[in-house]
Amino acid sequence: MFEKPPKVEQGPENTPSESEIKSLFEELSGGKEFAEVRKLEDAEGLYLWDIQITDTQGEMTEYSYMRKGRYEEGESSTTAIHVTFYDREGIPVGGHSVAKYIEGVWVKNS
Repeated sequence: MFEKPPKVEQGPENTPSESEIKSLFEELSGGKEFAEVRKLEDAEGLYLWDIQITDTQGEMTEYSYMRKGRYEEGESSTTAIHVTFYDREGIPVGGHSVAKYIEGVWVKNS
């Protein structure tokens, strides 16, 4: 007869601080100035933060942080930052995940 292993209780999930996210945004933007598009919080803190960088040719790059969870604006299975590239007409032309927050550490995608 097999016994069930005891349930492992999980504590609160690790989430990055606002200053950690800002620091990563600064690194990802290569030190370029960025505009904050939106920044949303709930009882647990910051869950969505979008920034934009516009280059001299009028093309735009948007970085978006979302904490793991389901929100009115969307949902994410991991705490991560994604990038989306837009052409001069504002049409998305590509994007991908750039970093995930795993066990308290930002892991960048290569």
